[in-house]
This record gives sequence, C-alpha cells and structure tokens, in this order.
Amino acid sequence: MKRLEPFINYIDKVADEKGATLYKKVLKEFDQKKVASDIYQGIPNMELMLGMKSILQTNLKTQSNVFTAATLAFIYPYKEPPKEVKDNYGEEIHRILEGVQKVRAVKHDKALGQADMQRQLVLSLARDTRSLLILLSASHYLLRNYEKIQSFEQKVQVLNGAITVFIPIAHRLGFYVIKSEMEDLVLSIQEPEIYDSIKTKLAESEKERNKIINKFIAPLIMEMNAQGLQYKIKSRLKSINSIYTKMQKQNIPFEKVYDLWAIRLILDSDKEKEKETCWHAYSIVTNLYESSLSRMRDWITMPKGSGYESLHTTVKDEDGRWTEVQIRTARMDEEAENGMAAHWRYKGGKGSQGIDFWLSEIRKAIGDESKIKDSGQIQPDKFTNEVFVFTPGGDLKKLKYGATVLDFAYSIHSEVGNKCINAQVNGKVVPIKHVLRNGDQVSIITSKNQKPSVDWINFVASSRTKTKIRKALDVQRTIDIKRGKEILERKFKNWKLDFNQNVIDELVHKLKLREHYELFQNIALEKIDPLDLKKLIQEEENEEDKHITTSFDSLNDSLHEVEEDELESSHQDVLVIDKIDGINFQLAKCCSPIQGDKIFGFVTVTKGISVHRNTCPNAAEMRKRYPYRIIEAKWRANNKKVNFKTSISILGTDTMGQANRITQVISNEMKVNIISMNFISKGGLFEGKVGLLVQDSQHLEALLEKLKSINGINQVFRLDS
Repeated sequence: MKRLEPFINYIDKVADEKGATLYKKVLKEFDQKKVASDIYQGIPNMELMLGMKSILQTNLKTQSNVFTAATLAFIYPYKEPPKEVKDNYGEEIHRILEGVQKVRAVKHDKALGQADMQRQLVLSLARDTRSLLILLSASHYLLRNYEKIQSFEQKVQVLNGAITVFIPIAHRLGFYVIKSEMEDLVLSIQEPEIYDSIKTKLAESEKERNKIINKFIAPLIMEMNAQGLQYKIKSRLKSINSIYTKMQKQNIPFEKVYDLWAIRLILDSDKEKEKETCWHAYSIVTNLYESSLSRMRDWITMPKGSGYESLHTTVKDEDGRWTEVQIRTARMDEEAENGMAAHWRYKGGKGSQGIDFWLSEIRKAIGDESKIKDSGQIQPDKFTNEVFVFTPGGDLKKLKYGATVLDFAYSIHSEVGNKCINAQVNGKVVPIKHVLRNGDQVSIITSKNQKPSVDWINFVASSRTKTKIRKALDVQRTIDIKRGKEILERKFKNWKLDFNQNVIDELVHKLKLREHYELFQNIALEKIDPLDLKKLIQEEENEEDKHITTSFDSLNDSLHEVEEDELESSHQDVLVIDKIDGINFQLAKCCSPIQGDKIFGFVTVTKGISVHRNTCPNAAEMRKRYPYRIIEAKWRANNKKVNFKTSISILGTDTMGQANRITQVISNEMKVNIISMNFISKGGLFEGKVGLLVQDSQHLEALLEKLKSINGINQVFRLDS
C-alpha cells in the first residue's frame, strides 16, 4: 500500500469525498484478493498496475473512477465483473471495468492485416470510453517493458495491439507525447539497428544542434525583449520515428534531414489581444529571417475544426537552414498540448464522424467528472451500425448491427449459409437466429441435408444476406420444378396418358394454382400426389376437347392459305430494280420488305436479285463486304393493291378471351388476312408470333397501333422475318 500512497494523495486532491473513499476501498480489496498469477508473464501485476497509474496520472490526468476501475481490472482480470462490483462501486465504474474486460479479450494475432476493423471492434466494445484510457496506459507501459514479457504470444498481442489500435487512438485524442513515445518504442522493437543508429546520431549532433538553436533564437530574444513581449521559447526535437519516416518518404540519409527540430514561441497575452500579440511576434520573426510564404499556416484567424490555434511559418537563417517556428499564446499551447484532437484531422483525413464525435467526448471525461454526468453515458454503439466477430481462425468479419449466425454464415460463402443448421458462439451451441455481439468467436455447423427456407428472410439483418437467400431459394425452386415435371411426365407415360401443355393448364386451373410451376414444385415437395392428378384427368376424359385446349389453338381453322408463286408474281408489278423492268428478283426472307419500306437490291450468285429493307439485320455486312453487288431498288408509283407477307410479335397478359379480341381487330376491323399464328403462355403472360398479309407499311403501322390499344397488350412490334 505504501507504493500506492502517491496515487492516494493525487486522488485526494482531484476527486470529491465519494471518489476518494471508493478508491481507498478498492485498494483494500486489491490487497485482500491479489490475483495469483501475473497477467503478463515476466511482469508482476503490482509493477504493471503502478506503471499504468503513473501514465494515467502524469500523461492522461484521469480522475478517481478511472483509477478505481483500473484497480478492479487486476482483481477481476479474466471474467466479466460480478454483480457485487456494481453494488459496491456503482454503475459507472462497473461500465468502465466491463469495457476493459471485453477489449482485453480481443486477440490481435492477425491485426496488422485488418487494422481498421480491429480498431473499430475495440471502439465498439468499450461502452464507456474511459475504458480505452486504462487500456492505452497498459499498452504504453507494456511497450516500455517489452523485453520483460516472456510469452511470445503475449509479445505479439502487445505489439500488434499498439500498432493497430492504441497508437492511432492516442493520435486521434491528441496525446502526442504518448503517441510519439509509443511509435519510437515500436520502431526500437521492429528495427532496433535503425533506431539505435538514429538515436546515436542525434546524441552525437546534440552539441552542434544546441549551438545552432541558440544562435537562431538569440536575435529573437533580443528583439522580443526590446519590444516588451512576455514569452517563453521552446525547442522541440522530432521523434526518432518521425525522422525515420521522413528518411523513408524522401529516400534520404539522416544527414539530409534538416528540420530535426522546431522553435515554439509561447506568448503571455490577454484573451482579447491574443491575435494581435501573435501577429506582433510573427512580424518580429519574419523581419529577422526570410520566410517561405508557401509554408505559412494561419490557424489563428481560421482555427481548425477541433479548436487548434497557432501560427506556423518556416524561415531561413543566415546559414541557409530552414526552421519551423510556431507562434501561439499560453492558452493556445495548453489546449494543443492537452490534446484537442486536431492533429489527426489534418493529417489523417476525414473519417467516421460518429467515431470522431465519440472520441472527442473523452476529453470531457478526463478533466472534470461533473461533466460526465451532464453529458450522459458515452456509448459507442450510438455511433456504429456494425458488429465485429471472429472466425475460428482469428480473422475479423464486419457485419451489420443486429446480424445473426445466418448472416455470418452467408458472409463466409453462400453454400455455407445454405447448409447452416446452427453454430458455436464462444464455445456454446446456438441457433441460426442467434444475434451476434462484438467480439464473438463464431464457428458454423452445417448439414448436407439442410435447405434454405423462406422464413430465413424474416430474421436476418443484412439485405445482402436476404438477396443470397432469395437466390438460393430460386435455384432450389428451379431444381424442384424440374424434378416435379420429370416425376409427372414419367407417371403419365406409365399410365399411357397424354402429357402436354393443355393438360397441365387444365390441372393448374382445377387445383386453383397461380401457374404451372407451382404444380411441378408441389409434386417434388410431395404436397401433391400424382395419383390425385390421374383421377382428375380420368374424370374429364369424356368431356369436350375445348375444356383442355387453349383459346389460341382454335384459331388454326380460320387461317388464310396463300400460294408463294401467286405472291411473287404480284410483287413484279410494284417494284423497279435499277430502272430496268423484267429482272428476276425475290423479296428477302431475312427482313420481309413490304411496299413503303426503304429498300435496296442485292445481286445473288444463283437466285437473281434479292430485295432487302435498308434496316435489314444483314444490310450493313452486305454493304461492307460486297458494295459492288448493291443496286438501287424502289417501289413503283401506282395504286395497285398487292399483298405482302410479314410477321408481328404480340406480348401481353393471358386473360380469358384475349385471343378472340386480337383476331377480331386483325381480321374484322383492319381486314388483314392471318396466315399463321403461334402463341406460348407462361406464368400468366403470353407471347405470340402472327404471320399476316398486308398491303404496305402504312397498313401495317395502322394495325400495330390498333393492337396496342387492346387492354392487356404490353408490346406489339414487327419482326424482321
């Protein structure tokens, strides 16, 4: 307890009576319930706790609740805090401790390859953001004592966790001293030779560097004193990691890194005169030294979004060296040094506004506990729509908030989702509907007999998962339909009954199904017995054929028969080929031209001249490959009426009497002869091809417009052949 007295004195100064009492209470409990084994092999728990608390006090300036929760994290290091913690210490401390426990359990084995997701997982797990301050202090201390850790696995966890999670968080929060030291420690672990080399060179150049700095600031001191300004001057040496980063980016040796340091002028000023004072100092600096306007930054007139205020300028001394000078007031310097989270915004770019807002709230939690009560619980789940879970191999998966075991299964592979029957979550078997939580480790259990169900769509969270389920259902439906049709076809063959579309349509009608696919699917799923269908057929076998034929089949009797020779001879009277009469020609079947179409002639090898529409599908190729065989053709200007063969396509809804309405328009209203008809009905829709005899293109256009006006007709268009 004696070693903890400095922290007791600190808490007595900064906390209220209740906070100080709870901290002394937890220290007694720690003394009674010391953890038997050290959390990190090679580092005693007491040493780790003292080191963390020193960082929490000196660098993070946290308050009593954080110290109390940090102590409880050693009393209950491996399990969720029991109910007695909430009873004895309150909801707030319980919440901080719970976040520490959850984040501590996160594995960082593969963190380097999934840094962003690792970070987001940690941020999501810490319900109270002060949990992160405890964990940040632990990460910092463990890096300082990295060589003492005896377990290789724990060393990997510490190093990867610092790189991917805690250094970026320290950066975002503006804890630059911690961030810089942690980066230097990581470099000393990963690249010890490079680290030692730069450190040695900095030490060797210290005297020369101090001499240069003193020479640089001497004129500033004289002029600042002469003009009556109150100030302090600091020189800031770049961290070893930042020097190494610059060497890598610019591909230069240490000796070529000239901006190893920066000068900071910190001015005493009333708040109303801060800008005036800073610009006064700026004028002194730029009068003494040549400045680079391109590297001048004015964050006093226009502070950064975080509130950061300072004037930055880079000047050249008489020896030609460039030096950065930062000018700010004592208030501005204090806010910047205490971490107003400005640095990350301008170097790291824009990120999740939710996370930024959440992290900025930590500053309130650090300095004044009364503000925490005013701001309410700071919960990261208010700022995320995602949940992060681990595969058995330790890989992270990012899912939508509220995701189930089935969402996770489909995120691995569609076939894994299709065959999923349940899962092991943190070692416990759970159903596919189980909702996953941040940090869960999930192992999917599959069965080859499992099939997707329509019900699955109702409880999964991700729209992508729903799409995959629907796709799987469609595939399964297609398989069932095919199998059901094969079963029925085989049964009909054995019974020596006809199996055709008319029979299927009648069965669908009798069973009051929506479409024939349902019939086949229900047979495959054994919801319909083929024997029941046989009875239906036998009951109807003495009825008239019209009960099992479609309305379109009855049209065949009225179709007009036409002789090809008769048509071709009549066409001779209305065509002019290259202004020469009497040439043997024929209308091309690939595009079926009719009078009024724009046409051309093509000289064939054996069949004379074929006449094509200008829009014929083959026209472009003929003109390109055989331009010398193209001849002019046009329709003769006379009033002789001649019939031309053409075909149209009709698409629409298959309703009762639709065929009669179509033939009524074609034959009776438009007086057009039908020479062939072929209709296919599918899923409540029909598609038909009708061969016609028309007089010219105007006659055909009038017919198409008339057919389009029929209710239930979706499309009518001319076919090329």
